[in-house]
Amino acid sequence: MTHEDTQAVKEILGFFDSIHCHKNSHIVIGGDQSRALYFLKSGTIEVSYTSQNTKIVVALIGPGSFFGEIGFFDEISRVRDIQVTQESEILTLDKDDLKNIQTHNPVLYGNFMAYLARSICSKFRRILGESNPLAGYAASLSTGQRKIGDSPTLPDDFFNTQEGQWIKKLVDEFKSNLFDLSLSIQKNDNQGIPEDLTAKGYHLLNRFHDWLKTEGPTIEQSANKDIIWGYIFKEAFPYFMRSRYLERSYFKPKGYAGDCNMIEMIYDNAPDGDGKIGRLIDQWSLDSVSCKAVRGRRKLLTGYMKTLCAPKKDGPEPIHIMSLACGPSRELCDFLSQCDYSDKIEVLCVDIDPEALEMSAKNTRTVNHNANIRFMNENLIKWAFGKVDQEFGTMDIIYSAGLLDYLDDKLFTAFVTRCYKHLKPGGHLIVGNFKSGPDRIFMDHILDWKLIYREESDFKRLFGRTPFGKDITITAEKQGVNLFSLATR
Repeated sequence: MTHEDTQAVKEILGFFDSIHCHKNSHIVIGGDQSRALYFLKSGTIEVSYTSQNTKIVVALIGPGSFFGEIGFFDEISRVRDIQVTQESEILTLDKDDLKNIQTHNPVLYGNFMAYLARSICSKFRRILGESNPLAGYAASLSTGQRKIGDSPTLPDDFFNTQEGQWIKKLVDEFKSNLFDLSLSIQKNDNQGIPEDLTAKGYHLLNRFHDWLKTEGPTIEQSANKDIIWGYIFKEAFPYFMRSRYLERSYFKPKGYAGDCNMIEMIYDNAPDGDGKIGRLIDQWSLDSVSCKAVRGRRKLLTGYMKTLCAPKKDGPEPIHIMSLACGPSRELCDFLSQCDYSDKIEVLCVDIDPEALEMSAKNTRTVNHNANIRFMNENLIKWAFGKVDQEFGTMDIIYSAGLLDYLDDKLFTAFVTRCYKHLKPGGHLIVGNFKSGPDRIFMDHILDWKLIYREESDFKRLFGRTPFGKDITITAEKQGVNLFSLATR
């Protein structure tokens, strides 16, 4: 928020009326109340709707937030249920009062309307703004596009069953404990989050995560598995979406998981989210085994390039490297920053996403090097199947960090075979793929982030179908969950 926005909000709040709301009370903003704009001065409120006797929480709102903006502007009756979860002071402004401000203080009115417009636009743009250009590519991945839809509804008698009571008790306990933690953090005057509350948050989140991992196989055996996973998702969703990283991971604004912005968030490892509890959840998520593995593979790939390029540095020819689905290219930056023969390095970075290429170019300009780097926009799925042909030439090294996580066996072998054809004799292919790890259940059922997991035996089986054969070297980063194969032509 700019200084002008802060001043406009501060000044206009002086025209709002104040109401005190007790814990567990409901705020009705349908019908005529759609003419009012709301601001939460203190406390916490929960926004939900009911479907088939199931309350589905869609938002948790903390102090300093406006709500009801959409209905305020379009005057359509709202059907959301807003419940106060702790003693709260809510400020309200109706349209007649706003019209008076417009008449008597048009500058303030204009500044405030501009702020509200930017605020609403930023919310929608963050989620929807990037979807369309990459939709075809997302659909071509074996794991498909993002799927944001309704889970099966709960039967009316589900919570009367032993299974339903067991699930509800565990989920309610998690939500209650997380709310209490959020309240403790909010009451603390420190700008940051005290270590003891951070530790408590990690313990709570890890316990939920471990419960999912432990009980996931049991749930999978249940005849009600889709209903149970849907219920867990709906109840946990608004809490985890306060993390900026988890929010992007779920909504997949580019249409697919693992885009350049997600990877950059993992590399930056700078927690961000809605309020202090959002930052804590974000920090926890960025400390997950999977995120540590992504940071670890950056080091692994840097090491591979140093080891494989060093014997070629005194040769007469440039050293050619091709990075496929390059993303932000941080591993390339690390390699070039440590390479004292970078003038011999020629790199081709390929990605379907123009923003990834722009980000890669920006990142490589931040390090001192003399390498020749080119950036190319191409659909690598079509390339793997030979539907497009590019004059890439032959390479000394081809690598891809994360694309194979989303390719089925047919695409995997087509991609590897295509890479073989673009390697010089003695050239090397390095490709990564996650194996099933401790975060799988959480990623599958909370984030809808599906990967195609592969073990070492799968690498050998699939490479055996390509010109490389089974004679490959397989290693992993320090977490042991992101496998990499090194194959030589």
